[in-house]
Parts: sequence; C-alpha cells; structure tokens
Amino acid sequence: MKTIHDYGRGHSGSLSPGSSTKPTETEDVYSARISDLLVQEDFAQLEKTAQQNRTERSRLLGGIWKTFAFYEGFGKPSQGQESAAFYDQQIARAKKWMAAYPDSTTARLALAHLYLNYAGFTRGTGLADTVSESQWSQFNTRSAQAKAILLEASTLKEKDPAWYYGMQLIALDEGWSKARARELFDQAAAFEPDYYHYYRQYSNYLLPQWYGESGDVLAFAEEVSKRVPDPQGSMLYFYIIGTITCYCREDMEELSHISYSKAKQGYESVSRLYGTSNLNANRFAFLAVTYNDRESARDAFDAINEPNLEIWYTQGVFDTYRNWAK
Repeated sequence: MKTIHDYGRGHSGSLSPGSSTKPTETEDVYSARISDLLVQEDFAQLEKTAQQNRTERSRLLGGIWKTFAFYEGFGKPSQGQESAAFYDQQIARAKKWMAAYPDSTTARLALAHLYLNYAGFTRGTGLADTVSESQWSQFNTRSAQAKAILLEASTLKEKDPAWYYGMQLIALDEGWSKARARELFDQAAAFEPDYYHYYRQYSNYLLPQWYGESGDVLAFAEEVSKRVPDPQGSMLYFYIIGTITCYCREDMEELSHISYSKAKQGYESVSRLYGTSNLNANRFAFLAVTYNDRESARDAFDAINEPNLEIWYTQGVFDTYRNWAK
C-alpha cells in the first residue's frame, strides 16, 4: 500500500467540465489504430500519443478517456481472433518497445495490461468451479507478471492514470479485502478524480459475484453523486449504475432502487459534453425501459447502432423493448 500512496504524491488531478468540442471518434476505431501502431512497432508514435493523452486528458465519444482506450487497444484482437498466439505476439512487441525505450512508463503499462488481458483470456468466462487447475495456474502467473511490471513502473518519473487502473485489476484478481480495495480506489480518485474508469472498476469489485454484497454498488453511486458536484456527480452516477445494467434478475432488482432522474441527468450530461456512444445509448435505453419512460427510451434506441447483448441478453429481448418504445 505504500507504493500506492507514493505513486500519486505531488500530483493533483481536477474535475473538468469537458472540452468545448465534442469528440467524434469511437473507442473501437481509436483502439484499433493504437493496436496497429504496436503491430507496426512504431514505438516513437506510441510514446508521443501517450504523452499527449496524459497532457490533454482527452476523451473519445461517450466520455471514454483516450488513455484508457490506448492501453485497452493492445489487448483487443479482431473479432474471433483472440488466442494465445495473439497475446504472445503482442507481448513480444511490447518487450521490444521496452528495450528501445528502457525508461518508458508507457511501454511497461502496455505490457502489464497485456498480461492482465492474457490472464483473463486464460481463465475464461466460466464460473470459478469450471476453471481447471492449469487455467488457474496460468491465470495467477500472468497476473503476477503484470503486478511485477506495474510495481517496476511505479519507480519511473512519468506517472499515468492507467497505473492505478492496472492495480485495481490486480486487486480483483488477488481478491483484496474491501478495506484495501477502497483505499486503492481513494488514492486513484485523488490522483485523477475525473477518470471515471476507476469508479467503474471499483463498482465491478463491489458486485456480489466478486467481493461485494447486494446494495454495495448503489450505496457507492449515491456516495459519489453526493460528494462530487454536478455535472460530474450525476455523470459518475450514470457510469457506476452501468455496472448493474443487465437483463438478469439480480441486477434488475438492484435497478429498481436507483435514482432514475439522477441517472437520466448523468446520461444527458455525458451526451451533451462528449456525444452519445453506442454503449451509453444501450445502457440508458435499458434504464428508460425499466422505468417505463417510453419517450426517453425511443430517443436512446434511435442512437443505438448495434445492440449490446451483455446488457439485453438476447436479440429478441432488445427487439421487444425497441418495438415497445416506438
């Protein structure tokens, strides 16, 4: 925990109202461009882009931070192309990048996030009791490799918001106690209070299927929205509630207790400042349907390019509610 406290020392983030120009580039397009730079081994451009992201604190459509999408891009293969070979190749390139830029924070964070994604791929998406001993072993090894690289990166001069996010993923992988996970979140939010990905990841940790209990995410969303002034407070509320926006019994029960007006205000503020992403439109459409707000649901459905089936579960459910909103 000392390293976690020391990392942000001397750095003071701030809440920002957003750029005067709405972003238009989507996360998928941006991440693919970043991934291509790694494939081409254009390390100089990757270094330049990461530094620009840190300086400008710039966003993508829907409010996603470019810094977040930058590191996510390395571990996003083309659809259907995820494999051990893909990760092995990307990791080899990241190690070559580190050799070319031995003092680079960015190269180390890229490698750490690749190991974390590789660990998740190795484990798979099944329940814990369906994961084999071999899978657990590889998962733990790759997560430990990521942690070692993050700790090494903490000693370098250049600091990056993605470092704390990487440590949050480690906390989830290692099953940190609630007290330690909260302390980590608090340090991350102090470092960059507007980096909503910290809030989303901590909310994920609080889900009952991980280390929280029913009601923890709602309590956290309320706490944040009361502590942080608007429009950031309601936007963070919307982002946090998004972790339980799902056509499944447990989450739908939780959603029945949210402040719909606050979530709606947050969605509208995000859209006004950063444009409407496909993911945010899917999330809000589901909320509007849940609260029988046909007019708002109609507008949200109109903004959806593709249904997100992690939210709607099936195409049939999506179609039923879209037809209801017409």
